Amino acid sequence: MAFIKILSSLMIVICCSFLGMQAANRYSLRVKELRLLRMAFAHLESEVINYANFLPEAVERAAVLLQGGVKEFFNDFSRRLQQRSGATAAEAWEKALRSWRSHLHITDEDAQILLSFGKVLGVSDRDSQQRYFQIIQSQLKSQEQKAEEACSKYRNMYRSLGVLGGLALAIILL
Repeated sequence: MAFIKILSSLMIVICCSFLGMQAANRYSLRVKELRLLRMAFAHLESEVINYANFLPEAVERAAVLLQGGVKEFFNDFSRRLQQRSGATAAEAWEKALRSWRSHLHITDEDAQILLSFGKVLGVSDRDSQQRYFQIIQSQLKSQEQKAEEACSKYRNMYRSLGVLGGLALAIILL
């Protein structure tokens, strides 16, 4: 009987620790995705401004450098642009963002920044587009710094909370 209690207590601690690590991992993933988005916009700016590629082709080339949900978001946006269903670039951007938002580890504030960028995408001259790319990159850099601060602040807390919560629950159940 004691063996079963010890084994079940150990399983509780392991499961709670895993949950704490999952919660902590969300902060690290947000930083990583914001970094990827910033890199994608820098590459997209280069493709559109310097190489004068059309937006669908530029987005497709930028997506090659990405990974995870950010890559899928850019691929979806590129597909929507290439379908030529009569939707503007802004509408395609918004639809792609809304469909992939749940797969990304970004906050509502991050999503709002991306949505506002989508509204000006492809509707102005090169100089204005370049300014918009610089603005989005600086906004994402600011968000990335905030995310890094939150990550360093909360990551260890959630890990510890998972382990200590599991220990407390195991002790209570013993």
